[in-house]
Amino acid sequence: MRDFGRRDHLNWVHLERIRARWPGKLVVKGVMHPDDALRVHDVGADGLIVSNHGGRQLDGTMSPLSALPAIVGRVGNKTAVMIDGGFRRGTHVIKAIALGARFVFVGRPFLYAAVASGSPGILKAIDILKTEIHQNMALLGAVALDDIDGSFVVCRDRDSAVSASGSVK
Repeated sequence: MRDFGRRDHLNWVHLERIRARWPGKLVVKGVMHPDDALRVHDVGADGLIVSNHGGRQLDGTMSPLSALPAIVGRVGNKTAVMIDGGFRRGTHVIKAIALGARFVFVGRPFLYAAVASGSPGILKAIDILKTEIHQNMALLGAVALDDIDGSFVVCRDRDSAVSASGSVK
């Protein structure tokens, strides 16, 4: 019997088999490269989650937010692109939406709230996040999430932002 905790034996053929057998919605999590996003779409998945699984496994992996624009550029009009990993505040959610995510998963704040105060804590955390998103949208002059696009985000080129000596320009 195979150890399904390990993933070194899984490949695209397995995803194709799952899609062939599963008539329901299929979302693939852990996509970090535009070529993989296109492959997920071509297999027939209904969506994908840009995720490095919390970055806990590899200390030097790219953040999902950094990977998002290229993935949206490749498949954003073909499949639902979602994202997770490190989202804690309303501004984080707004950035992901601006860069093309259709949905942003926020987990840890709600886990902390649950541990601290149970269900009332979770409801308070939801209210805080909702208030932050609405306040940030108002500060940006956006009435609806559909109003937010890439023009709301300024991305610095790492090479131009740091001098040869390592100091920030």
